[in-house]
Amino acid sequence: MQTALSYETVKSNLEKLEMTSAGSSLDNVLEVGRVEELSAIEIIDRLLDIELKARHQRRVDINYRFSGLPYKRSLEEFDFSSQPSVDEQLVSRLATLSFISEGTNVLLLGPPGVGKTHLAVGLAIKAIEAGNRVYFVTMSNLCRKYRSYSARGHKDRLLTVFARPEILIIDEVGYTKLDQDESVFFFDLIAMRYQKRKPIIITSNKSWGSWGDILPDRVMASAILDRLLHYSVTINIQGQSYRLKEHRTIGQIIEQENRKED
Repeated sequence: MQTALSYETVKSNLEKLEMTSAGSSLDNVLEVGRVEELSAIEIIDRLLDIELKARHQRRVDINYRFSGLPYKRSLEEFDFSSQPSVDEQLVSRLATLSFISEGTNVLLLGPPGVGKTHLAVGLAIKAIEAGNRVYFVTMSNLCRKYRSYSARGHKDRLLTVFARPEILIIDEVGYTKLDQDESVFFFDLIAMRYQKRKPIIITSNKSWGSWGDILPDRVMASAILDRLLHYSVTINIQGQSYRLKEHRTIGQIIEQENRKED
């Protein structure tokens, strides 16, 4: 009678504490404990481990949905042999995520199609799976969001949104020329995260010296770069576009097939 009462109490308390995974696993863990002759503390440890892993996975799932990542492509899928200019050891160090606690920005520069966004997404996936919040936005979409929020008088609210994630990824900087208001907002965003020591990952097809071309003046470009580069790692990627390489390969295959038919 006492055992049944204790079981129902434990089951009820797990529900009250919203330990749903531990509660649903209680019967199984108790049976394993009986068979393996586990101590009470070992049974409790297993239940807590189940609950913690489930909560971590729920957090990861939520962070994936929040992140806005355009796709899931891991660092392990990156073809370093096709891009020898990328320092694989440096990327491996970044994959430890120490740059988050250090507040170090990661700046990926290079022409279109060389894997900048893939590396950014791969680092984001590592961070998300470790329980961190990430937000991905292209520069053109950032400008659209700014105009939308600004029109309603909520510019500060948008800055708050961009302040929350442990990592903010701004993709494709350089394709969109910013006007004065957009540039001021971009500066405010960079300055805010710089003060909070929260890292930004930026991909750009422009060298630092060319950022004056996408901003209204070089003074603004200098102020932004000063904060971005103070705590940063820059990876310059050179080489051929993956997409163009694939098109050439397909073209060669078609050409070979045509020759066979002739």
